[in-house]
Order: sequence, then C-alpha cells, then structure tokens
Amino acid sequence: MSLAFNLLLACIIFASGSAVHDGSAAQSLIAALAGVALACVTVAARAADVKFASLVAGGLKYAAAVPAILMVLQLLPVPFGAHSIWAYANDALGRRFWGHITVDLGATVLALAFYLATISLVLVSVFVAKDRRRAELLLLVLTAATSITPLILLAGKWGLIAAPGDTNDVLAAVSALGILLSLTSAVRAIERHNSGSAEAAGSTKLQVLLVASGVAVLICLGGLATSATPNVALIAAFGVIVFASLQVIRRIRLAGWATGILVATMIVAAVMIILWRYDAARTLSPLLQFAAAASPDTISIAQRLLSDAGPLGTGAGSYVALLPIYQDLDGSVARAPSTAAALAIELGWPMALLSIGIAVWLVVIFYRAALARGRDSFYPAAAAACTIVMFGQAFCDASLSDSCVAVVGATTIGLGLAQSVSSRDGR
Repeated sequence: MSLAFNLLLACIIFASGSAVHDGSAAQSLIAALAGVALACVTVAARAADVKFASLVAGGLKYAAAVPAILMVLQLLPVPFGAHSIWAYANDALGRRFWGHITVDLGATVLALAFYLATISLVLVSVFVAKDRRRAELLLLVLTAATSITPLILLAGKWGLIAAPGDTNDVLAAVSALGILLSLTSAVRAIERHNSGSAEAAGSTKLQVLLVASGVAVLICLGGLATSATPNVALIAAFGVIVFASLQVIRRIRLAGWATGILVATMIVAAVMIILWRYDAARTLSPLLQFAAAASPDTISIAQRLLSDAGPLGTGAGSYVALLPIYQDLDGSVARAPSTAAALAIELGWPMALLSIGIAVWLVVIFYRAALARGRDSFYPAAAAACTIVMFGQAFCDASLSDSCVAVVGATTIGLGLAQSVSSRDGR
C-alpha cells in the first residue's frame, strides 16, 4: 500500500501545482497516476481490506458505476437515440451509418477516463486511509495543498505569474475546501492533545499546529474574499456551520431529540436561503439560477442547450464542441456557467438528478458517521462539510471540472469513507 499512498500524495501535489494551467494534459497525467495507484492497491490488498472497502462504500459503488456505463453507451453506435448531428453528417456525405449519442467521441473518451480516475482516487483513498497514521498524513497534505493553491492562484490573479483565463471559480472552490480542511486539522490537533497520545504530547506542538491551521484559514479566507460570489460565500459559510454543528453535538453531548432539532433547523435555514437567492421572476432553469458570475451570453447559450439536450445528453465533455453551433463566430463563451448545467446537458437530466441524490446520500452517510465515531469523527465531519460545499458550488460555477478541485474532493470523500467506521468494526 505504500506505493499507492505515495502516488495518491503525488496526485494531490501535482493537481495543486497545475491549478493555474489545467487542461487535458494535466488531467491525463492525473488519470495515469490514479490508474497506477489503483493497480498497486489491487495487487497489495488483502481480503480484509476488500471487505472493509466494500462495507464503507455500500451501495455507493453501484451508483458510481452508472455514469461510467452511460458514457460508454454514449460512445457506441446506436440505431436510435443518436444525436441529430450524425444524421446531418450522413446527409452531407451521402452515407448511412449508425450515429452516436455523443457529438464528440474524443471529448467523451477523455471525460470517461477522468471520471474513472476520480473514482480510482476515491477507492485508493479508502484503502490507504484505513490506517490511522496514513489518514492523518493525508489530511495534513490536503490541508497544505488547499492552503498553497490559493496563494498560487492569487499570484496569477495579480499578474505575478502567468495565468491564462479567469480562475476565480477555482480559487473560490479551493479556498472554501481549504477553510474546512484547516479547521479539521485544528480539531485533530486538539483531540490528539486532549487524548494524551504520544505523537501529540506537548503544548508547544499543539500551539504550532493551531497557528499553522490559523494561518491556513486566513489564507483561504483571503482567497475566498477576492473571488467568491455571494452565493459561493453563503455555501462556504454553511459548510463551516455543518462542520461546527458536529463539534458542538459531540462536545456537549446533545441528546438525540436535540440533535434532530438542530439538524432540522439547519435544513430549514438552507431551504430558506435557497428560496431567498432564487429569482422566480427569471425564466431560467434552476441549474442556472445561481451562476451569478456567468455572463448573459453564457447563460443564454446554456439555457438553449438545456432545452435541446435529450435525456441521454449530448456526450460527456461535449459542451465546448457544441458552443460554435450556439454562438456567433466572434462569441467568447468558452465553458459552461455551472457544473450542474454541464452535467444535465452532457449526460442528461436523469443523470443530473441521480448525481444530486448521490451527493445528498453522501452527506447523510458522513453526518451519521461523524455522530457515531469516536475520536476520529472529524474525518467524516470534514467529508460531510466538503461534500455540501462541492454540491452547492456545482450550481454556482464550473469549478468541479478543474483537476485540483476534483482531486481534492475525491480524496476527501475517500478519506471520509475510510474513517466513517472503525477499522476494527470493518473486520
């Protein structure tokens, strides 16, 4: 498992460094590293490890397979359900052959490879983070990566280094995740100190860890303040509230009925904030309502694409290929206004609904695990809060398509799953 763990850390470090210059080359290298790491896990895994991973993954492993199956289906020639662009190609070429659901085979192949790489990172994290020491080191590396990346992106934003395009959405996403991971590292340091464990002994070490976590929080707050829209800021704040609620419940040992009231209050508050930010007067899809940073042209094109996309989508990764059809020759739109909108267009609205369900499912799993776990409850608590932040930002911008955000998110989810139950309970 040591080689797989080192490759996982390499993925995180490389993704952090490539946040400014993300692209197909960076995603391909991450996919290769993730594939090799998964192969190493497959070779080194014992029967007990496989049983543990199957236990913590539960039904999620089947849900995660559905998007991959759909992407494969989009690549195959089909007698019906193919995108109309293939019919136009037949007419232009005077030929008759089956078309494909996707409009861009190459883009869908790359999207499938990156999706499988993301799932591989989750699986590798589950296997390697079963060990407590590796879980702690993984948390520290994630915290460091999400603290250094905002500095890199801010340097690019201020012109100190070369940075193509607007990176505000990625900066906001990484900063929001960094705040949660930094708070998690601080909670971990306090818990280890209070437990009197040998590796955390000494008040000086605790102070150093708390100061480092505080500095990381301040850096991420600066990144969030310079890049986030009001919607993203609210989502980040709600993620912190969710994480803090778990700490309060555990510290004062709230009764079950009081915990239920607290959770219900947070849900009601979230619904009220969504309704407050939702503008019913705009005839826009809910997938586009919260993309406040997107230009009117970007929103208009996405709205038309949503109207034209069928239930099986236009093909994973095909959004950019469709843009020349829906905008003028001198148009400047280069990406989707939100990850949720791109998902509904490329994979269809049923898959978008399934993705929403998986995200909610994950939050419930992590929140319950954080309440049930002992001294390592901060891992699933962080995963619950980070999942909420990523889920919310999927409706606000397209940051989830960035390699850095995807790698950090996948690793955090895997870490939360690995520590959602005790390794002793998994045997």
